[in-house]
This record gives sequence, C-alpha cells and structure tokens, in this order.
Amino acid sequence: MASIPNPTLAAGLAALKQGNYQDAIAHLEGVCEMELDDSIVTEASQSLVEAYPKHGQPEKAIALCQHLREHPDPQIQEWAAKTEAELITKYPVAAKSPTDATGFTPLEDQASSPLKLSRKPNQTASSSSLLPVPYSPPDIPTLYTPRPRWRNCGRAQHWHPLKSAKMERLWLVAITVAIAFFWLLRVLVEFAMETINSILVELPWFQPFQLLYRDPTVALEITLAILFILSPWLMDGLLKQFHGLEALSLTQLASRHPESAKVIQKVCRKRRLPLPSLKVLPTDATVALTYGNLPRTARIVVSQGLLDQLKDDEIANIYAGQLGHIINRDFILMSLGVLIIQIPYTIYWQIPQWAEKLKELLLVKLPGARGWLSAILLGITGTVASLSYSIYWVLSLPLLWLSRARVYYSDRIAISTTGNPNGLTRALLKIALGISEDIQISGQTSGLLESFDVLLPVGYQQAMVIGSFSPTTPFEDILKWDCTNPYRYWLIINSAHPLLGERLHLPKRYAHFLKLHAELDLPALIPASRNRAEFFSKLSNSYKALPLLQSTLIFGVIMGAALRGILWMIGKLSDMFDIWQLIWLHNANSFIDACILIAFSISVFLWINNYFPDLKPTNIGTDPDLGDYFATNATLPPDSRPVLLSGKLLGRSGLRNWLGQDLILQTSTGLVRLNYCSYLGPLGNILPQPTRVSNLVNQTVIVTGWFRRGVNPWIDIETISIEGDKPIRSYYPIWITILATVAALSGAYLISQVGA
Repeated sequence: MASIPNPTLAAGLAALKQGNYQDAIAHLEGVCEMELDDSIVTEASQSLVEAYPKHGQPEKAIALCQHLREHPDPQIQEWAAKTEAELITKYPVAAKSPTDATGFTPLEDQASSPLKLSRKPNQTASSSSLLPVPYSPPDIPTLYTPRPRWRNCGRAQHWHPLKSAKMERLWLVAITVAIAFFWLLRVLVEFAMETINSILVELPWFQPFQLLYRDPTVALEITLAILFILSPWLMDGLLKQFHGLEALSLTQLASRHPESAKVIQKVCRKRRLPLPSLKVLPTDATVALTYGNLPRTARIVVSQGLLDQLKDDEIANIYAGQLGHIINRDFILMSLGVLIIQIPYTIYWQIPQWAEKLKELLLVKLPGARGWLSAILLGITGTVASLSYSIYWVLSLPLLWLSRARVYYSDRIAISTTGNPNGLTRALLKIALGISEDIQISGQTSGLLESFDVLLPVGYQQAMVIGSFSPTTPFEDILKWDCTNPYRYWLIINSAHPLLGERLHLPKRYAHFLKLHAELDLPALIPASRNRAEFFSKLSNSYKALPLLQSTLIFGVIMGAALRGILWMIGKLSDMFDIWQLIWLHNANSFIDACILIAFSISVFLWINNYFPDLKPTNIGTDPDLGDYFATNATLPPDSRPVLLSGKLLGRSGLRNWLGQDLILQTSTGLVRLNYCSYLGPLGNILPQPTRVSNLVNQTVIVTGWFRRGVNPWIDIETISIEGDKPIRSYYPIWITILATVAALSGAYLISQVGA
C-alpha cells in the first residue's frame, strides 16, 4: 500500500469514520512505524484492527490482535483477546492459517516464534519497558519495536516567566573564549609560517618568503573582521553547497507547526527583534543551529528530520532556545568561530574526493606507474587530511567552554517563553534519538554533525549513547551518572555540551514549580562542593577523573611547579645567607624541567598497570549489556572493565578515518565509541601500516579492550579483528610506556647538564 508522506492519527481516524479505509490504513500504518509515543501507537493499532476487515484483510487484524495481547496494559490485552475471538468467529478462513496469509507466527508457539522481548533480566512482565519486537511482513506495521516510552507529562496553561538570568558569567566566558581563540589562531598561523620558511631554507632552488617572517597579528585581525562581516552569507553558502540548505518561510512553518511559528513571532515582538531568516536542511538527523553576525542577519536552521520527528510543542521549545542565543548575543562569537574551523574541516572532508579524481587523472597519463604512484598519492593526501583534522580539533578547543555555558541560558528562555518544561525535555531527548538513528542508518558520523557540533542543541557523542541505549535502558538510568558522579566537572572540560542529565534538571525543577509531573524522574544533583576541605580533597584526587595521559601530565606539572617553588626559595635564602653552593637553584630552569619529566614518567609507571589490567578469562566480560555499565554512577575512566564484544564496526572509511576519529561499535545493546592507537601514538596512525582499522568499517568485528565511563564512554582497544583473520593490535599502553621512558631519559639528561 502506498505510504503517506506525513501520516497522522487524526487523519487516519477521520478517513476511517468516512469509510475511506485505504487512506485510513495508510495513515495508521505510518503512525505505527514513525510515532514514538506508545499510547498513540496503541490507539492507531486498535483502529487498524477495525479498518483491516472492512478493507478485506481480516488476517492482518487477527495478527495485530495477537501483537496487542502482549501489550503491557492489561486492559489492552483483554480488549485484544476479546476482539481476536470475535474476528476468528466472524472470519474462520482467515484464522485458519495466519502465518501463511500474513507471515506472522502465532505467539503461542514461543519455541519457534521469531518474536523476542527486549526485557532486562529483573524486569517483570508489567514493566513499562517491556518492548516486544515482532517479526512482521513489510505491509504490517511493527507495533512494539524497541523505543523509549514517553510519559507525555503536561504543560502549564498559565505561568509566570522566569526572572532574567544574570549575564555576567556568560559575558566573562565569551570574552575569555574570544581572547583564547585569537591567541591560539595566532600561534597556529605563526607556527605554519615558520615551518614553511624552515622547509624552504633546506630545499635547493627555493628561497623563503620574507612576508612570512613578519608579525601576522594585523593581517589576522583584518581577515577576522572580513570573515565576521561576511559570516552569515559564507555559512549559507557552505551549508547549501555541502548539505543542501533550503529556505523555510514562516508561512510554511505555520502550516505544519503553528505553535512554533507563534513562538517565533511572540519572542521577536516582545524582545523587539527582527524576524530571523528561517532555513531547513534536508537530512533525517535532528539538527538545529543559529548563526549570524547581528540579530538582523541571524539565521535559524533546523533539519527536516527534526520537523518530522518532534511534535509542535517540542519544536516550539527548540525555536525558543535558538532565539535565546540571539537574545543573549552568544551566537555572534560562536558563528565566527565555527566559520573559521570549517576551513580546515572542509579541507579534511574534501581531500579524499580530490585524491580520487587526481589518482584517476594521473593513472590515465602515467598508466605504468600504478603501484608507486598510488602509494605516494595516498601518503600525501592522507597526511594532509589528518593534519587538517588535527587543526580543526585544536581550534575547536576554546569554543567548548562557551558552547557548554550558553545552553543553560537559552534553555531558561525556552522554558520561560513556552511554559512547557516537559516539552523541552522531550525535545532534547528526541534530538538525541534522531542523531543516534542517523549515525546507525548512515553507518558513520556525518560531517554536518561533527563540524557543527558546538552549535547543536545536543552533542552527537552524548546523543549516540543516550539514543542507542534508551530503548532497553531507561533514560533515568543512563543519565544518573550525569547527576551524581562527584568528578563529572573535571571530565566535562573537553566536551562541547554540558551533561544532559544535569542540564535537564532545570526543566524538572520548573515543572515541579508549576505543579506538573516531570517527564523524567532524575536523581538529585550532587553540586560542586562549597566546603573548602571537601573541595581540595576532590581537587587533590582529580587525577582519578581523567584519562591516564592527562592525569599523569597534570601530576608532573603540579609536582614540577611545586618543586620549582621550593628550589627557588632555597636559592633566594642561600643568596641572602651567602651560601654560594645553592644560589644557582633559584634559576635552575633545566633542572625544573627535568623534575617535571621525571614526575610524569614515575606517575605513568605507578598507574599504568591499574589503568590497563590484564585481559584474562576470569575478569573479562563477554558481550555484556553495556547499558548496565553506563548506568553505574560512580565509575571513572581509570575504573576500566575488560570486555570482549562483537558487533558491526561503524565509521568513516579511507583517508577520513586515518586518525581513528570515527570508530563506533554497534553492539546488540547500543553504540560505543572505540579508541585505537598505533605503535607511535595517535599521530603515528598517519604512517604506513599493513592494515588499518578503518578498512574493517561496515564489517562484523570482535573487539577486546577496556571499557571506560566518562562523559562520552569509550573502549580502549586491545585487539580488533574479523572472525578468522589476524587481529589488529592497538598499542596505547605500549605507546604511553615508551613516552614515559623517553621522558625519564630526557629528565636524566637535563639533570646531567646542570652546572656543566
């Protein structure tokens, strides 16, 4: 039966009432396939049971009744059993062989039935997460595919807007980020200029460019000013060229989502803002972002997937939040920063296409040089792509702080505008679901999700976990870590978005203030400690919250700095008391550097065995339910869990994944990111290797390694392989050991040079 582009329950019921059974069935089947609200799916299913017999398909109605007999609601079960008996009496021929007629196997035959129940071991049959996943032929809707269940808690009819937030903190963050971003950009430009001239000096027949010896500050300021002025139109062109950006009029939006259109008009009228330019991206990923250089040039972009998968009141919250960025003016700096990081990212993304075209051209001109020519071209383009991605990653770092801070202010405006905190909660969770689904369907993280991550309402890495595990693990269990882990503030530093569980406490509190039931029953937040002793206790133990390399580097720097202070004091006192043998200590920079290196190496050797415990049959978890691992709120990255997992490897292939930046394991319970490291560290992935992990993408693999719980959980790979093939080994522990050894030897050398 032909599908309906935008099926709705109301349209299906109206067609059924009018006797237009074909259109009714098309709408109702579409609702069952696309709707996330189980109550709506159930109502549509019951209506289908009525529509099928009248359209000459009683066997489908009987099959649906058999599905509905497994519904968690006893009343629905009773209704389904009664209706099935009536249908069997009325249509005995259709009831004789339902399997042959519809492809459905009766539920009573549990031994051979393909029906499986997505139920955790300690869940009872009455649990709200009992989600049968039946096999059904293409033209019968799947009623209970794994999906989260929404409470659909209500909204306020009358409310008082929230008080305006104090903006000083956001302004301070924005100023700090602007200074840090400019400084980092200047450092990278100077480094590139010096590197180019250093290479030209060593090459014959070339001379260095004198222009590259000049201070780039003024030129950089002029370039940034030009980019700032042109940023709205440059971003339009970029999104149109690579992602198919299209215009979306307010009238078009109002025809399908009237509340969203009213919210935009209401906010702009109240705040005296010009109406922003509305645009849409033709992608199924749930995306929303705002950019521009002034309120009058602001653009609000949403994806077709967001418009299709969210309800009108939820979309209205997203639009209100995006308008919040315009009201707070934080979108201006973010727009400029995102535009700049698009330059290296676009080079990284386009390099593989350019390489393929160049390869074909050269092979036509030089057909006899196929082997060595391909190797050289692959090496050069792979190196350029990897370095471009590294520059993009480094430039993104200063933007992370502002990206995290600004969403709290925009969420506040969204809730205050709509009076619908539960709608905002559902909107953010559905965005996570849509992003996760897009990654699984496309088999990789799209360039849109990664390059515009800092502008999205929900980060793609958090969305990947929350969205893929929520069908079988309740949202509250997944988000518990976000609310209660005492060291989460240290781990969030390198994330573009705040922890979603912590963020959703604002709509939860406001729902309680409005005397509404909250959409999520989140645990109480464990706030940052205000007790001085407790704060310093957490600070001194903060290394526990960080991955090994970061924690050991911090430990080395702190110990080296402390030692520098002690030696400086000894040197000064020696100068005062004329102890000439120790006066040199107050200016012993090389000795201090040596101490930092040695402290780093010692901390690595002390902690590495605990960080990477041996993978033994007695301690390894074979294909565990990772949802249970995510739900454990006290774990940190050093609390590794040895695992052996099988699943499909998702991610980009070829040059776009030489650094292993997009490796995702699709397991039976959800998605988890993989961390692979060559024998020479992350940058060593650029060097020639017999087999690359990216070559295994889209294949079923077996992974052994260490699961680690952080803001975005991951697995450090020990080995990864296709069944029957030789495994590819990751060298993360070995590489860190080599790095620590080199640090220790360098420290010893520096000490030997003191006084020489």
